Amino acid sequence: MKKILLYGDSNTWGHNPVDFSQLATTWATTVRALLPDCEIEIDGECGRATLAGEGPKHGIACFRERYFAKKHDFDLIVIMLGTNDVLKEIDYTPERTAEALRQYIRETRVVYGDKTPQFLIISPILIKENVMKHPVFTELYTPESVEKSTRFADAIEKMTKDEGVHFMNAALYAEASDIDGVHMETAEHEKLGVAASARIKEILGI
Repeated sequence: MKKILLYGDSNTWGHNPVDFSQLATTWATTVRALLPDCEIEIDGECGRATLAGEGPKHGIACFRERYFAKKHDFDLIVIMLGTNDVLKEIDYTPERTAEALRQYIRETRVVYGDKTPQFLIISPILIKENVMKHPVFTELYTPESVEKSTRFADAIEKMTKDEGVHFMNAALYAEASDIDGVHMETAEHEKLGVAASARIKEILGI
């Protein structure tokens, strides 16, 4: 049985753009449903950034604590992070996010050695301009955040090529809700989950 980790932020957790609840169906749960012969661990946290934040929101610190202290036998680690890196208070460039993701890969290689799992890095969906009209997120994001999200794919793909790991661009398959400009609704989660499942099957040869 193949073992897979899906690691991300609120769009992996399943933030509902309508009422801030947790959606029953997310891209990650769709992957789980479509790959019933795989053991899939879903680790999504609202507000999680690559290298900033506190507790489980601090992406790499949480990753180290959960997956380095006790080694796991994952065949594949899938990471989709970056949307919170362009929050006003963090303000990373896409290139800095890509370098942060490189750190996950390289640190995992040091810890796991010849048992290092494969990596699939997914660049996140685009942030829509209507985020600036949302009563909550207009205080958290800037117009520059929207522009930066359009450059995630190029920066992250370049890094994955350098590191020899797998890449996927979520923005080719799904988009944020018109309600908040950041989070997917159920139908978009399902589209991304179908695409991610196909990519995982290709990578693992299943």
